[in-house]
Amino acid sequence: MPEMRGNVHRIHSSYHLTGFSPTNNHQGWFNFLLALNAAALASAFMEKTIPFFTNPVTDFIIRLAVSLSIGFLIGLEREFSKPAREKQFAGVRTHSLISIFGFLAAFLAEQAGPWLLVAAFTGLIALVVVSYLQLSGRPNQTGGTSEITSLITFLLAILTFHNFMLMAVIIAVMVLLLLTFKPPLHLLAKKITRTELLAIVQFIIISAIFIPFLPDKNFGPYETWNLKDIWKMVVLVSGISLSGYLLSRLLGNRGILLSGILGGLASSTLVTLVYSKRSKEATENISIIYALAIVCACTMMFPRILFEIYIINRHLVMGLVPAFAVIVATGSIVAFFIYKSKKGAGETQAVPPENPLNLGTAIKFALIYAGVLWLVKFFNEQYGESGTYAAGIISGFADLDAITISMARSGLDQQIVNKTILLATLSNTIVKMLLVLILGNNVLRKRASMGLGALLVAGIVSFLFLL
Repeated sequence: MPEMRGNVHRIHSSYHLTGFSPTNNHQGWFNFLLALNAAALASAFMEKTIPFFTNPVTDFIIRLAVSLSIGFLIGLEREFSKPAREKQFAGVRTHSLISIFGFLAAFLAEQAGPWLLVAAFTGLIALVVVSYLQLSGRPNQTGGTSEITSLITFLLAILTFHNFMLMAVIIAVMVLLLLTFKPPLHLLAKKITRTELLAIVQFIIISAIFIPFLPDKNFGPYETWNLKDIWKMVVLVSGISLSGYLLSRLLGNRGILLSGILGGLASSTLVTLVYSKRSKEATENISIIYALAIVCACTMMFPRILFEIYIINRHLVMGLVPAFAVIVATGSIVAFFIYKSKKGAGETQAVPPENPLNLGTAIKFALIYAGVLWLVKFFNEQYGESGTYAAGIISGFADLDAITISMARSGLDQQIVNKTILLATLSNTIVKMLLVLILGNNVLRKRASMGLGALLVAGIVSFLFLL
């Protein structure tokens, strides 16, 4: 089977290219690579192999092999992550045997009745509980991860037997990712504060609780508004902002430059506002670093917009890539020259990132987005293409995410959509330049205006020649 041979070859190639092997210290990445290749193998089985076989014995063997592979990989991760002197309930052999046990229990339950499957799972739970009680009495034996993964392995074997192999593989990969990335997850848990926890809870409320109760019906002038669609866009923008914020918190205080880059993922306007205000009391060298952070944040704004467009309407992305590439390249070059102009190391204390998410902010964005939807529709109906461009420029002064998402979903001609989005980014950049000129000191005005001006020029050139 060529798909299997290709995936096996990629497993061996990944070892040689990256240096991962079972005997070195990169067990986590080794397991991660195994998980991805296991998913690829299972996909090859499901998509290519099974449709060509009608033999039930062959089908049975394939499902058993996938089940065994899942148990083996989970057990392999448990084996590698175990400290040298620590005892654990299940390793690679036990997890593999549990997967076979679960598969056979599901098979026999079809012959004898579901009571057999219930009895088998109950027996496994009893075995796990007894083992945990014995091991937990020993020093440094308080975890129960292997016990839980053994139960999950049993259930995944049942899914595999009933031919839900894709679902089983997806869950197995998720389990392996959670197990493999234990250190960064623990680091995040230690760094997270009540504020971040509240932000995550609010995001869950925004995304999972509100949407099901919102009506999915267009209303208002031109049938412009749909509450469910509007709130889905709120979830998208809130998720991107929250991700940038949590990434900043996870990486910690690594300096103003990194703060600016990550701040561009959350809110480049906030970065510009904060550092412009702080420059009033800063030395010349620190003001240059502030200007550098502002230029980096405003440059990162363009990849963020591209990502939003890709999620909503990926067919628009390639039309904007050349123009945005020119703008990002220009911003990067200017940022490099600003960096070279600073004198010495200087202060590198970054401004702590602010939580960009709360229910008030979400509702505010929903209102702005609804207003932008109406504005674009009204101007397009009344003034045609030129009216759409005007709506983009006006909306860019208020909220760039709102006009970007509304245009990506508008269904208008691709060239009109791309030009309107680019015009909105230019008007939004003008807003940031005004913040710098009004709030910043002389050094910041000079350096940051040079960078933002270069972004504007690059944007205008792209608008004229690349779109």
